[in-house]
Amino acid sequence: MGSNISYSRLRYYFAVAAGKIASFVLQKILKSSASAMPGKVAMTIYPDILKLVNERCHNTILITGTNGKTTTNNLLNFILRREFSSVLSNLRGANMPQGLVSAFIHDRKKEYDWGIFEVDEGSFQRVTEDLKPDYVLVTNFFRDQLDRYGEIEKAFQDILEALEPLETTLILNADDPLVSNFRKLNKKNIYYGVKRNQYSTEEQGIVESRFCPACNSYLEYDYYNYGQLGGYQCPDCGFKNPHYDYNITEIDYKDHQYHFKFKKDNHNPQDIIFPYEGIYNAYNCCAALSTSMEIGLPLDKVARSIEEFEYHLGRMENFQFPDKIVKIALVKNPIGLTETISSITLDERPKSMLFVLNDNPADGRDVSWIWDAEVEKTVHIKNINQIFCSGRRAEDIALRLKYAGVPVELVEADDNMDRTIGKVLNEKVEIVYLLPTYTAVFQARELILARLEGSSKKMSHVREYLKNLKISGR
Repeated sequence: MGSNISYSRLRYYFAVAAGKIASFVLQKILKSSASAMPGKVAMTIYPDILKLVNERCHNTILITGTNGKTTTNNLLNFILRREFSSVLSNLRGANMPQGLVSAFIHDRKKEYDWGIFEVDEGSFQRVTEDLKPDYVLVTNFFRDQLDRYGEIEKAFQDILEALEPLETTLILNADDPLVSNFRKLNKKNIYYGVKRNQYSTEEQGIVESRFCPACNSYLEYDYYNYGQLGGYQCPDCGFKNPHYDYNITEIDYKDHQYHFKFKKDNHNPQDIIFPYEGIYNAYNCCAALSTSMEIGLPLDKVARSIEEFEYHLGRMENFQFPDKIVKIALVKNPIGLTETISSITLDERPKSMLFVLNDNPADGRDVSWIWDAEVEKTVHIKNINQIFCSGRRAEDIALRLKYAGVPVELVEADDNMDRTIGKVLNEKVEIVYLLPTYTAVFQARELILARLEGSSKKMSHVREYLKNLKISGR
């Protein structure tokens, strides 16, 4: 028995060492992301390493669903790190088992107050074989990489089967019929949602499913917030939005910020400002706020954290150049692209845009999803100077813009991302919106940072020159 334990411990240390070597090679030599490969190397040597992570986390939250996982994960981390000394998380968005293990290798400790992990829908069953969560937060179900996942009903069924044996609290988006259908598991369910507001509509846009998940009848909607998220009811079986435990209402957008009220059931509402665009971010905020309240954190502190939060790693991240702002917004499926374009229509500043469309395996080989997005909303964007298209499928997104009614003289396609980023940064505008698919996010971010560093050096030289002029009296 003792020799088996020693052998297991030896394999563990060897796995961690190998993962760290892989991380060093990737980051320092290849100048590449080390968000998944170190974990893959470690798991090959020591397959049970996630079970060890489970033992070291006193409390665990898993976040799954199609859109909003990374933002909600980063929000929760920002909130909890102010209250707890040790939080482990996969903040870079690598959300398969190897990504979670990589996060552990990069921040290895003997124990953690909280483990907070976003988990890919297709990996949820595998992860929950080893990680036993105290809370599972489910955001939404949209079509995403159909060549990899299949239809959304399969993702729902896979997660349902994984959740069934778990003793956990479910934090569910009440406004997505598929997510709220997890109520049939009869666990402790906490519901959050966004009430009807000035941005809600009675017109149906992109809706992934209009059928009742309980009886397959046609759902009726009082309003839509986005996608199939809204106020619904089934005329046949009575399936409808469950009662909100937490909700957001009275949303307003001004000065490039969202203002809204967050309310816990039977409590006074809290005014909150979130300094980023997108109605989808109201759901991300509501999910993070609801989870924080459920684990016992005070609302005033949580609200302050939400207001002070800053995006990183390509999820509506801002880069301040001397003459403009560059904002990177990941787009990866029809709903995400539609809502990102919708949020840009609210911005009246002079602007240019850059779409970067890739079809690498992590993006999904099938790019036909761009034809399901409401790209037509692009024609309603105010003060647009130029729209650039790049990436492996630059011509595809340019063609989609043409069929959306965007004037051809506004659109320029170039599959060289480096060259195209150089062009868009030379535009005489106040803000540049860069919309990359998944594999383009980090590459685009590095190219932006390199130019930002070069711009800072130039400005430093100018300031030094002016300072010398002043000293010399010239």
